[in-house]
Parts: sequence; C-alpha cells; structure tokens
Amino acid sequence: MGDVESMEPITKAIRIPSTRWILLQAPYPLEQKGFSWFSGSKKSGWKFQKSFNILDKIIGREQEKGISVENIFLLGFSQGATLAMIYTASRKFSLGGIISIAGFIRNAGKFRIKATKANHKTPILLIHGTKDQIIPVEESYKTHDLYQSLGFPSELHVFNTEHKIPLGATNLIQNFILNRL
Repeated sequence: MGDVESMEPITKAIRIPSTRWILLQAPYPLEQKGFSWFSGSKKSGWKFQKSFNILDKIIGREQEKGISVENIFLLGFSQGATLAMIYTASRKFSLGGIISIAGFIRNAGKFRIKATKANHKTPILLIHGTKDQIIPVEESYKTHDLYQSLGFPSELHVFNTEHKIPLGATNLIQNFILNRL
C-alpha cells in the first residue's frame, strides 16, 4: 500500500516515448508494513493533506520545468486511485487525465461540492476487476456515474480479475495517455 515499488511493473509495461514516470511514496506510515495515502478512520475522520501537498509539490515542480498540467497524468491503485480522484476534483485546473485502478469515491456529496468547473476537462479512465473482494466493482460504476453527472469525460473498463492491476489494462492505459498527449 502506498509504496513506490508497487507501481514499478506498470511503468515497465507501458512504454511511451518522451514520458517520465514519477513514483511517489505515501506519507502516512501504517502500524503494520507499508504506507498509506490517508490517515485516520471513519470515526475520527480521514486526513490526507500531506498527500495533497506531495502532489502539489510534484505538479508545481513539473510546471517549473515547462510541463503543462494538460500533459500530467495521475495513475493510482486502490487508495492511490481514490487520492488522485479527490485531489483532481478539488483543483482549479484540468490535468491530462486520471487513471483509477480499483478506486472509489466514498462521499459523493462532498465530491460534488469540491469539483470545480475548471477541472471538468480532466479525462477519467476507471479500471476495475469484477472479482475484487476488497473494493467491489460497483464502486467504479458509481464513480463513473458520478463523473458523468458532473460533466467529466469518463470511461469505465472492467476486467475478470481480483483487487490488482489487470495485465490486460496496460494497452488500455497506454492508449489513454497517448490519445491525450
């Protein structure tokens, strides 16, 4: 969870010329092994400002290098996917795209309030496994409906897999990025 190494295989499988992958470490250490993009609980509330700060810093640094936000994509799995979607909804700019694998939006009401017209051009690619026992595929169907109701360009692709990055999704992700660069 939230570890840099977990995303390395996808960067090796997707080859896009003149593209740089930046793999991020989640900031909140877990009691057991690993890291998380969120800290807290349903009862105490969820904190994720440190995660937003990391994304702000990375995107700002890329802009300083001359990279337009329209050429920046966020790809996340599970919690990372959720973070990417919540982050993008609260920003006053559109990114090149969001690729959410096994992600979810827990509070559609808050999400609707945070989403701004300025970021409605961000294309969304939702990928989910039909056999996912951790985050049910229905979460991606709800998220897709939410995005469409807000006017975001959103597409959903489901795979016959569990809570993991589907092997068959690499071409889909590559084409999603290439078609928007």
